[in-house]
Amino acid sequence: MKRVLLCLPLLVVAPLACFLGNYLGGAGVLPAGFGFLASAVAMFILPWVIAGLCSILIKTKAPIRVLFFMVALVAQGVLLFTVVPPGATCEMMGIAHRLRGEFSPDELRTCADNLRQKFRDGALAVSARSKNDDFIVDTSAVVVSDSELPGSLRGRFQRVFIQKVPFSDEEQVVFALGPERGIICDGRKDVREFFVCSMADGVEAYRYQRL
Repeated sequence: MKRVLLCLPLLVVAPLACFLGNYLGGAGVLPAGFGFLASAVAMFILPWVIAGLCSILIKTKAPIRVLFFMVALVAQGVLLFTVVPPGATCEMMGIAHRLRGEFSPDELRTCADNLRQKFRDGALAVSARSKNDDFIVDTSAVVVSDSELPGSLRGRFQRVFIQKVPFSDEEQVVFALGPERGIICDGRKDVREFFVCSMADGVEAYRYQRL
């Protein structure tokens, strides 16, 4: 019985490694692509290794060891698919953590509030939007002039957009670090999705991939 209890902590190794692989890849701790590889190994190979190790540690008759091997394998599979978020979500959590260290969510939120107010008052300085603009924002989004940003944020984004939120009177401010990634300021809280993850209330990191 004691050996069985000792094996229980091993069952969380594969799910934890699967999560950390994608998370640390998004956080920039692991080289590009290595996080996905580590997560794949943790999902498809490590559970078999852990189950085999547990069956070896249980010194009993062969049929019981085989049964324990199958139970350990199924238990890890259940944890992987019910507890661990999807890989893209884990990666976004890592990206959000990294961007939270690079940018102050409070400063971004305050800046976005000021831009929204100026936009509503018609006093916002805007720049012309290029027809070949490849940023993933609404076609009606306007480009905010860099002069409208506080000094600490100027020059840190490729574009800053303000756009209407569909089916709402709210404006969404997009601080674009590139055509497909950046930070969104809006009214959402605790967002955790494939391509968007909260850095703080009302501040979300995003990354989209074209198919």
